[in-house]
Amino acid sequence: MSDRDALLAAIRAHPEEDTTRLMFADWLEEQGDEVRAEFLRLQCELARLEGDGSGSQALYEFLCERDYVTRPAADWTQIDDGIHTRLALATRAGDLEKLHGEAWRPKLPRRAKVEFGAFRRGFAHYVMLPRGKQLERIAPLLRDRLPAITLVAHNFDADFVEQLREARLTDRLAGLLVTGECATGLEALGKRPEAAHLRALDLRAWDAPATIAALATAPHFAGLRVLHMREVNVSAEGAQQFFRAAHLRGLTRLHLRGDGMWAIDTVRAFAEAGFAALASLRFTYAGLGDDAARVLARCAALKNVTDLDLGQNALTGRGVTDLLCSKVLTKLAFLGIEYNAANGLDAKKLAAARPAALRMLHAHGCQFRTADVRALARSPRLRTLWYLDLDSNNLGTPAVRELVRGFRDFCPPILWMTYNRLDDRAAELLANWPAARALRVLHLKHNSGLTAAGSRALLESEHLKNLDSLGVPLPEGDDVARVHGERFRKTDATY
Repeated sequence: MSDRDALLAAIRAHPEEDTTRLMFADWLEEQGDEVRAEFLRLQCELARLEGDGSGSQALYEFLCERDYVTRPAADWTQIDDGIHTRLALATRAGDLEKLHGEAWRPKLPRRAKVEFGAFRRGFAHYVMLPRGKQLERIAPLLRDRLPAITLVAHNFDADFVEQLREARLTDRLAGLLVTGECATGLEALGKRPEAAHLRALDLRAWDAPATIAALATAPHFAGLRVLHMREVNVSAEGAQQFFRAAHLRGLTRLHLRGDGMWAIDTVRAFAEAGFAALASLRFTYAGLGDDAARVLARCAALKNVTDLDLGQNALTGRGVTDLLCSKVLTKLAFLGIEYNAANGLDAKKLAAARPAALRMLHAHGCQFRTADVRALARSPRLRTLWYLDLDSNNLGTPAVRELVRGFRDFCPPILWMTYNRLDDRAAELLANWPAARALRVLHLKHNSGLTAAGSRALLESEHLKNLDSLGVPLPEGDDVARVHGERFRKTDATY
């Protein structure tokens, strides 16, 4: 066995260890393949950073998933080195994959009908496999050339699991991304000890009750760390069945979309289960109210959570106040409360909340009023923010006045207030705010009262010279549009 073969065999034997992959990178560099060696190291470092439990990772994931404007526009060296590092690593790795990915993917006969997707930790990781005789014929090549993979499939049924078993490929499954039926496949796989190798599930399944039951009743899934079910509705009964399954409590990421009918007992069942390893928790569209928010705010098992998304629920200001003032959620970096009717915040409680780790408040469409903005701006808990999203809140200029007065000498580097009722007076308040020197990204488009005059005040402000991106109305033919284009032509400020 050559050195190359020995290293690749070690990677297949220990797919979760980066040591062997980095040894392979060293070997590649010694052989003159510096580019592939660099790619391996870049992706291994990105994978390591995923689990560092930092606010940088929580906000980086939001930027990658949902904000295509701020991510490339902001100078992250002026905001957070952790995000800057991740973006630099991902950009360089992406460039290398575009240039060389085809050459780095395993070479299989075209008739094999194997489709390789994105790489992870240096190797092709997302794979679509054929079924039937074709899978049987190419199985030896796959076993010889693939370390752990995420299988991408439309349907994942019991028959497919049996074919994978016969091909001796079930122990290579580290993840599944399924867009159709998967309950029978999970049930069949869950009966086999190889299911313990499974680490991540992204299920866009059709039969949510049967899928939940398959996971909850199979102890072999104890190695699962990531579960995303964001595009199917999980009932309260199904959620409670899932929460009661002791073998699933090693999850570090749990993302469930509810059916709008979860009750307080559903959340209590989750809290009592003690998912102590969680770093990312998302319960959306579940119908959760303020009592549920209070349970989560007091849940000791969530002390290490950095990412909490409760968007599209039934929270009001009382529940949001409890979350923001929680003495448990002190590591929380990202709080998503979009499209909850969250007005009525408790200003007194917020004023008493101590600073913690909060980096982003995603409050899009929360029906906040001026008094709520005042309460937020005067809360010490928000003085660590990098990113404040107040889009679509129907806020007027008085809210901006309270923002400026409340924050005083502090300003989050990123501020979004699109789709409100701001006018030129609001622009002047921001333009004359000394703390706005910290602003890197400011977006105020789609505000009915904001005209070219307000845009001009922002562009000419001495306090806004550090802006990397400015989203404002730009009437055609107006000189403001020309000045804006010259200043921000290198950034995507067209949102």
